[in-house]
Amino acid sequence: MRIVIVLAFVLMLSLLSVERALTQGDEVAAIKNAVERSVPLLQGVGPKFIEYTGCVSCHHNSLPAMAVGLARERGVKVDDRVARENTAATYSKVGTAREKLLYATGIPGDATTVGYILMGLAADKQPADKNTDAMIHYLLSKQSKDGRWKPVSYRPPLEFSDFTSTAVTLRALQLYAPKGRAEEVARRADLARAWLVAATPATNEERSFQLLGLRWANAKKSDLQKAVKGLLAAQREDGGWAQLPTLESDAYATGQSLVALHQAGGLPVIDPTYRRGVKFLLKTQLQDGSWLVRTRAIPFQRYFESGFPHEKDQWISAAGTSWATMALALSLPRPGG
Repeated sequence: MRIVIVLAFVLMLSLLSVERALTQGDEVAAIKNAVERSVPLLQGVGPKFIEYTGCVSCHHNSLPAMAVGLARERGVKVDDRVARENTAATYSKVGTAREKLLYATGIPGDATTVGYILMGLAADKQPADKNTDAMIHYLLSKQSKDGRWKPVSYRPPLEFSDFTSTAVTLRALQLYAPKGRAEEVARRADLARAWLVAATPATNEERSFQLLGLRWANAKKSDLQKAVKGLLAAQREDGGWAQLPTLESDAYATGQSLVALHQAGGLPVIDPTYRRGVKFLLKTQLQDGSWLVRTRAIPFQRYFESGFPHEKDQWISAAGTSWATMALALSLPRPGG
């Protein structure tokens, strides 16, 4: 009788293991399908945005490039020709502004924009050269005495926060700073790290970028753990995160939080917290492959259709779709892994 009970228990465990494997397999397939639907949408809007506006944007160029780069790394098929077109269009605009960048002017936006541009170029493996050197010079010239980089635009959530400007600048310096300026960059990073440790974030954007910035600035483990704790505490019952306490959970805040928690906080993608966030994103993706995120920025540019859905909400929705795509791509196994 005891043997029968033991065998029954072993069989039950085996069935549960098979069920769990099937569930996880189905989830991986759903995640890959979601990324495969969002990537073409993100790839289709970058060059058109630059052509129409004459500007390189975080939401239509850099963040989509970062999402496409991660998707490619995880074995999702992307259109490399379109990716090269976006990089070429971005790089061309930077090249025309090189001399002005050396005089600390020349790029519409601020350190946030320039930092994101370099992050987007790095995602498509653009090598360092005289143009990226000029952007690094521009960024170094904009640091405040207390260590932070301050935005000049007010377009929440993308461009409004010292946390975002400081973190993306740190990442850009890490990716492209010339070797001859390594000591200077290290000193600047120390100043920025001190500011990030002492500052108190007030929004989800700021909590996410405080964590990312601390990782990129090689902060102490205790400072990273404190930032991780604050971001984990903001997860909602639905599995998502919200930009502000008064707003609903959305793809922008959720994708961004998951990316920060995994890449900077070391949260495994199999952790229940991460999986709850993934399920929220899978549940809220629309049939066309996008996620709808409502704008809360005051418009200052003339409205036009960029090719991304959601009309007046299309720019922040493109950014939100990029963050959601990155979070989902990170949860896919690496090819051959």
